[in-house]
Amino acid sequence: MVERYDACVIGAGADGLAAAIMLARAKLKTILIERSERPGGRLQTREFHPGFRASPFMDEVAPIPNEIFWSFDLARQGAILASSSSSIALWPGSQSVLRLSQQPLLRDAAVLSREVIERVADDAHQAPPRRSLFSRPLPPRTWPGEAWANHALAGLLAEQARDALDVPHLAALALTGRAADPYLSGSALHLLAPATGGSGMPIGGLGSLAHALAHAAESEGVAFSYGLDVSDLRHNKDRVTGACLADGTEIAARAVITTLDLKRSFLSLFKWNELPAPVAKRVSGFRMAGGTARLLLALERPPELSAARLAGAEMARGSIHIAPDMRAQADAYAAWRGGTVPERPPISLRLVSAVDPSLAPIGQATITVTLGSIPFRLFDGGWTKEKRDQLQSRALDRIEDVLPGIKARLLHVEVIAPPDIEDALGLTEGDLWGGEIAGDQMLGLRPWSDMSGPRTPMRGLYLAGPSSALGPLATCAAGVAAAGALIGDAKAGRLK
Repeated sequence: MVERYDACVIGAGADGLAAAIMLARAKLKTILIERSERPGGRLQTREFHPGFRASPFMDEVAPIPNEIFWSFDLARQGAILASSSSSIALWPGSQSVLRLSQQPLLRDAAVLSREVIERVADDAHQAPPRRSLFSRPLPPRTWPGEAWANHALAGLLAEQARDALDVPHLAALALTGRAADPYLSGSALHLLAPATGGSGMPIGGLGSLAHALAHAAESEGVAFSYGLDVSDLRHNKDRVTGACLADGTEIAARAVITTLDLKRSFLSLFKWNELPAPVAKRVSGFRMAGGTARLLLALERPPELSAARLAGAEMARGSIHIAPDMRAQADAYAAWRGGTVPERPPISLRLVSAVDPSLAPIGQATITVTLGSIPFRLFDGGWTKEKRDQLQSRALDRIEDVLPGIKARLLHVEVIAPPDIEDALGLTEGDLWGGEIAGDQMLGLRPWSDMSGPRTPMRGLYLAGPSSALGPLATCAAGVAAAGALIGDAKAGRLK
């Protein structure tokens, strides 16, 4: 059976849903294919213990550009975002409080991120250059934030932070849940895509944002296919012509947008020997850096957070970084590279039920814990129950040092290791950001240096999602940019 569409979108996460909305608005018959039974991808909220709910993979996503948020009418669809203006870092006997809007470096990073979004959107609407074997290389164009590709995060923070304790605090904001060394050149790029998100927490958890985007897509007439993987992409030489589902259903389409990460998009959807040699080389050499683990904590009563300790109730709504230390972050990264769990993994937590009381029973509390530099592959075998228990114990001991009484209040703990993220979301090595954030894998080099916007070397195939240039920087923007490129190419007759 062959079903015919103008466009096919793979993956019903935020970028896939955004792309489908834009395509449908352009009057293109669009199908969105999702391997799970519901849309959302990482945008999930679920019950992990009776009465306790949380978003299992992250608490916030990267910021949604304002024009996209309002264009999709997400507030009316129920996506109400509760943002925090502050962050706190706690050490035994000391603390650092940051008012985020008062940090010049964070403001500069936000401006540069916005300029990158505009640059990719502009490239998406430009006609791809005509190239041949005899064409001269195009002159390089400078990207916003490109200078940071040569800076270490530690050095940049040391130059600009106002207080010594603010340096590890700001580093923790940028690197939460990631495997990274703040002393390495190029690590300053994490400031463009801070790991703690910046969108604010949706009331009801990230699942409410997924519901709002899915409702907007349905309202535009997008067709959905749930519960089946795409087994491969159909193509004629370097021209993609559709997709085949796991049950044998053929989807004929003039173009395809993939929101899978780079390795999944090319190594799982094409046969290796069918890819052009330069494409196969780039994809195989693209480095993943999955290093996130999560703990979901159900507490019989909220932790005692005095106003003096947390500088007011507002602090309970933001991220809380547990004894961040630059050298410990570098040591944790070294352990990650060796396939071992760090003795002192970087830890941040969120009192999510303080933001949204519906996430816990009355009088009780839900806390999420994010750990960084946790290896996907352990050098001595798989993620056994004993190793998960060891990770849980190390994390809780460190939290207890600065928030005494947490362990006595525990009703239940769920451990989510990097392989769990890969299994649930189909992300290579559980990498939530689609590849290592480094000087040779960001901005114009993420992932292609010679393509126009979201286009790929396979004609008719467009890359959105985490491995695209905008993937780590913004939510929905990569999908909108890919849709813009596809729509422009269709109108110009380049998809015949």
